[in-house]
Amino acid sequence: MPSSSALRKAKLTVTISGDVVNEIDEIAKETGTPRSQVMEEMLRDWLLKFKKREVEKDIETYYLSLTEKEKKEDREWAGIAAESAKRTWND
Repeated sequence: MPSSSALRKAKLTVTISGDVVNEIDEIAKETGTPRSQVMEEMLRDWLLKFKKREVEKDIETYYLSLTEKEKKEDREWAGIAAESAKRTWND
């Protein structure tokens, strides 16, 4: 469980384009959700997507760094895993 300081809210001052503010206000109005909660949910979603992209970049970097021998071994293991999955699902 996160510490209580990690769960504490912080008040921030930001400058946002008027059109973005209008969109946020519209969402808040439609959902009956406070503006700050709408923004927190949007930021949380963006953070998750950002972290996912970082992991995907790391995976891509890893696979691009493989030698031909390592790529061949990886394909062989993938084939073994696929056959094993087929047997598992067919049993």
